[in-house]
Amino acid sequence: MRHPRAPGIAALAILLSGCAPGVIEKMPQLERDLRLAAERESPGVQLSLWLSQADGRELLAIDADRPVPGASVIKILILVEAHAQAIEGRFAWTDGHTLLATDLVGGTGSFQHEPVGSSWTYLQYARRMISESDNVAANILLRRLGLRAVNERAAKLGLSVTRMEREFMDFDAQRRGLENWTTARELGSLLRAIFRREILTPEACDAMIALLEHTSRGRIAAGVPKDVVVGHKSGTLPGCRHDAGWVRVAGHPYVLAVLLENVLERPAGEEDRGVAALDAIGRIVYGALGPTEE
Repeated sequence: MRHPRAPGIAALAILLSGCAPGVIEKMPQLERDLRLAAERESPGVQLSLWLSQADGRELLAIDADRPVPGASVIKILILVEAHAQAIEGRFAWTDGHTLLATDLVGGTGSFQHEPVGSSWTYLQYARRMISESDNVAANILLRRLGLRAVNERAAKLGLSVTRMEREFMDFDAQRRGLENWTTARELGSLLRAIFRREILTPEACDAMIALLEHTSRGRIAAGVPKDVVVGHKSGTLPGCRHDAGWVRVAGHPYVLAVLLENVLERPAGEEDRGVAALDAIGRIVYGALGPTEE
């Protein structure tokens, strides 16, 4: 499997022509700063990172093609498939599903606390799947859409690694070796395509953008002023902390995907070192690519 290195100075000069002043000079230092920050905040962490201008120019790739367990960031793919099937007339957002006891799983999200027998539309499930990273909602949508269909959509979009092999919180499947996979480059490229309205229809992309821009701040949004819009999706598994999305810097928005493995888990109550590393990376990237006074 190919493991790309960060672009050299000459390549960066080509990639960054037309970017904000000072970016070309900062980029070689940026990779060093990111690697050091990740190691400082979470010693021993494995960093996969992909950074791109929203206009399509790749800025930085650090082990960006390494397959990584996708955690909840892969819920973006479920959202894409739901919109695709809605466009094709095979799925309706207004249809409903009644919560069953067998639907309830733990982890993130509030649907696990809703009454069994209560009914919700698929749009309501999708909203919580993204805003709360709700696992119950994600599994309900995945069953309705079909895991095979989700993976076929990934292939149609040119994602060769990104795929789903199990439902969320299915630890029996995980013990059998089944996992959900992605890479920093594929995840970032998918988000960039949504942001640029290049897949499905512009209206479907607008709906996905609206959901992703109404999630909580932090991680790659750390250090970004609140008046700068960020759309992103995070994910957590034991040993993994991920976040990916876009930052709407005026004039040159960027897309950033960060996947962290080998995060040392701390006892409950101690600071999450993986999240601290994501926060540090978010601040450093915004400091390099955010507005300048020049």
